[in-house]
Amino acid sequence: MGFKTIGIYALALVVMLLTSLLAMAAEDKALVTNANKDYVLGAGDLIRINVYGSPDLLTEARLSATGSITFPLVGELALGGLSAAASEKKIAEELEKGGFVKKAQVNLVVLQFQSQFVSVLGDVYKPGKYPLDRPSTLSDVLAMAGGVTPNGSDMITLIRNNTGKTTKQSYDLRDLMTKADSASNPQVSGDDIIYVNAREVSVLGQVNRPGKYSVASGVRTVIDFLSQAGGVSAGGADSIIVITKRNGKTTKQEIDIDQLYRKGDTSVNFELADGDSIYVPRTPVFYIYGEVQRPGAFRLERNMNVAQALSTGGGLSQRGTERGIKIKRNVGGALKTLDVKSGDILQADDILYVSESLF
Repeated sequence: MGFKTIGIYALALVVMLLTSLLAMAAEDKALVTNANKDYVLGAGDLIRINVYGSPDLLTEARLSATGSITFPLVGELALGGLSAAASEKKIAEELEKGGFVKKAQVNLVVLQFQSQFVSVLGDVYKPGKYPLDRPSTLSDVLAMAGGVTPNGSDMITLIRNNTGKTTKQSYDLRDLMTKADSASNPQVSGDDIIYVNAREVSVLGQVNRPGKYSVASGVRTVIDFLSQAGGVSAGGADSIIVITKRNGKTTKQEIDIDQLYRKGDTSVNFELADGDSIYVPRTPVFYIYGEVQRPGAFRLERNMNVAQALSTGGGLSQRGTERGIKIKRNVGGALKTLDVKSGDILQADDILYVSESLF
């Protein structure tokens, strides 16, 4: 194949590529123009109006604070609050009604979107103000802001000012992405504020990785957060304390570990929210001194009695006697010595003392 032939093929390829790019650009422009037709005009928007067959009516104007422009032959026109398509129709009707143009074909293009902005704040990749150049839903605006960061919550707050009254409505990101209804993914308006909070739950005490963890997809319940913190450590108690804040009220709930991990028990494995916390206390202990094989401090198991406690300490020494077993217990802030039997139940911080046999 000669150089001339190669050159012809290369030229043909360039022509095809340029044709494809021009077609794509025209398609994108058409899509943007169609979207802009639904945009609601407001103060500050810069528009261009063209009337087919009447080049002298070509007008570029910025809507005033009252939403009006001055248009040739017609005079002042109030376009604020109308979509671009509705504005085209209104201008055409005014031209026809005045007898200036018959069957007027009007094209209105928004050159600068200045009247409607929505603010996206919190844990998104690109927080800021975004123009609403077309009807947009909550998910559309979140996409403009780059989406929610890994530290962001699944709950999105939409703050809106209606006739001087501020309202707040929360939306679940999971529902927003999986459902197609307007209740889960509402349309936003100018001056709306979308806030993505870094909702954190504190997991403290006897866990392997204490700290703060964000409410995110798949991490919402008590068990989820305990798992994020590495689970209860060896020094953790048999029950945990969950503190929740709802409607300005703080509630403290003690939850049994065994009950927590029973399948489907949502009364204790419930969803947590921003500001909630989990505290795993240190396991209660008891102490054994005197004539036992292994004196010291030991974990107090649930419903442990004196006989079981002595077994944990290795049992009595050769000089120990069951008749000489006593407990020192804190009663009302004072340490008291009590006589006990083998079946008596121990309490946290009890001191079990085994005296020496005299015979």
